[in-house]
Amino acid sequence: MSMRKMIPTDRESWIGYDLKMTQHRLRQRLEAELSGTGVSASQNAVLLAIRGNPRISNAALARTAFVTPQSMQGMLVTLERDGFILRTPHPEHGRIIMTELTEKGRTAAQAGMVAAEAVERRMLSKLTDDEADVLRDLLQRCADALEES
Repeated sequence: MSMRKMIPTDRESWIGYDLKMTQHRLRQRLEAELSGTGVSASQNAVLLAIRGNPRISNAALARTAFVTPQSMQGMLVTLERDGFILRTPHPEHGRIIMTELTEKGRTAAQAGMVAAEAVERRMLSKLTDDEADVLRDLLQRCADALEES
């Protein structure tokens, strides 16, 4: 395996920089698509995670939205205040808080899913299906390599 130079030239850049630029543009495009829903990209990720698993823990929600558990707590307070979610104590386990989507939350989550799918289709529009599969695999392998101790 050849090693890339770690000092970029005018004709090349670090893959990490290219990845960050793509992520930044993806986030900008998603925020623009979500502008009419009343939620941010992070809040959208949370609503979609709750839709998929109403018993999901706050820690798992934080990982889903790439925020700290403390930030997640604030996000949940905001989502509840704005009428997107309802949080109630578990009937048998008082320390567990159940989180469910309200009708407003379900509507926003559906709109958020449509927006996320549209942005992903746009991002991948210049790739073949096979190239998209290879990209997904390569990115996962890179993430796995960084996870190793």
